[in-house]
Amino acid sequence: MKISENTNIGLPLRNLIGLIGAIVLGAWFAFGVIERLNKLETSDTLFQADLLKKAEQEPKNLELFMLIEHLAGQIESIEKEIEASRYNKVNIDHLKEQVENINIFLRCDLNITENDLSRIDMSIPTINKLLNCKFINKVIICSHLGRPKYREPELSLKNRVLKELESKIKRKIKFIDYDRSLKFPDFYKSDNKIFLLENIRFFDGELNNSEELSRSLSSMCDVFINDAFGASHRKHSSVYGISFLMDSYAGSLMSKELSALTQINSESNGKSALIIGGAKIEDKSGILVNLLEKVDKVIIGGGMIANFLTMNLDNKMRKIFLNNRNKIYLPEDLLVSENFSEHSDKKTINSINYDDSQIIVDIGKKSINSISKLLKDIKVVLWNGSMGVFEWEQCNMGTRSLINLLKERNLKTYAGGGSTIEAINKFDHKSSFEHVSSGGGAFLELLEKGTLPGMENLVKNE
Repeated sequence: MKISENTNIGLPLRNLIGLIGAIVLGAWFAFGVIERLNKLETSDTLFQADLLKKAEQEPKNLELFMLIEHLAGQIESIEKEIEASRYNKVNIDHLKEQVENINIFLRCDLNITENDLSRIDMSIPTINKLLNCKFINKVIICSHLGRPKYREPELSLKNRVLKELESKIKRKIKFIDYDRSLKFPDFYKSDNKIFLLENIRFFDGELNNSEELSRSLSSMCDVFINDAFGASHRKHSSVYGISFLMDSYAGSLMSKELSALTQINSESNGKSALIIGGAKIEDKSGILVNLLEKVDKVIIGGGMIANFLTMNLDNKMRKIFLNNRNKIYLPEDLLVSENFSEHSDKKTINSINYDDSQIIVDIGKKSINSISKLLKDIKVVLWNGSMGVFEWEQCNMGTRSLINLLKERNLKTYAGGGSTIEAINKFDHKSSFEHVSSGGGAFLELLEKGTLPGMENLVKNE
């Protein structure tokens, strides 16, 4: 029976139906909230599948299902903002002058490149703040550099970082060499206030979170401060393991990164795009999969384009790619070379003519024009990874043009990653962007999960 506004029974009956609908909606929604917030054994995925099954069985439930998913998504965003705000309560400003002559173990990310020292610059505010604290006796700075397979001289912090850091803070730094015994006698004997430990990845046990290494590092100090945002997605001894053994705080850079996360999560107006580049898809495929549903467009650049063109993808990524072709953009023209050399011959080809004997070193002008059109309705951009080998003059057009596009459109761009920072510094300035993160993989993983392993113990129960 059609309910008419002209019948006496119409309005009460509609109200009754509305009340019943509200009760049903409230019950269903409450069930979803409880599932998500209390994190019961049933996973989010199973919960969604159950609702969808019910929706398929009764078409009238489909609209309800979609509404619940929308509201649940809003809750998830709020949860992430709450999660991020918790960390800001325990930064280095909360160190109290209750104990004199304490020693600080400061984990920084000084993983600089040959052409870019900005990660040193980003660490200076925390270092200076600690050096100006009268109640602090010693500060030992710890960092990794590269991915050494053994103790390679070119990856020693003594050769690559020490002098640069001394010139920035205008102080003499005592260097602590590699010590297989993990006893570090030079640290205990010296009266110096600031120390730099040798590349932490020279030490056995760093990468597998060795308890022995974590305890040796913590034994030198009273308080741990994590300012190495770019390494905080790793469960390594100097980032993760040590935080279980002593009072832990967030450094100034870490706090800034977490504030940026809160800002990104609050960007609810307008469409968003993920621009992801770089050489290896292995480093980013998992994060790409998990962020795909959270953005309106994905733009692929760099050497990983080859994996999509040749379908050299794992089963999960291949299925997701094929099911989201309208959402994922692959450049239509490429600059390729037969050899990975700055001085080798290069040519521009159509992407459909690419084969895996060629090396992708940049994207072409047609692709830049297409990206420009794709960004027309976009308001927020998440960017990680260059479009090509921008360090080479012949191969920097794609990355340089992308930076110009993002700047000219006045988009809210959140960028991250070592090579991304280097490109921004080379072709523009960080001030043109909403936020430039010191981390690459950490930046994307934080967006995906709302937290990182290296942040877990920065939270104090109040």
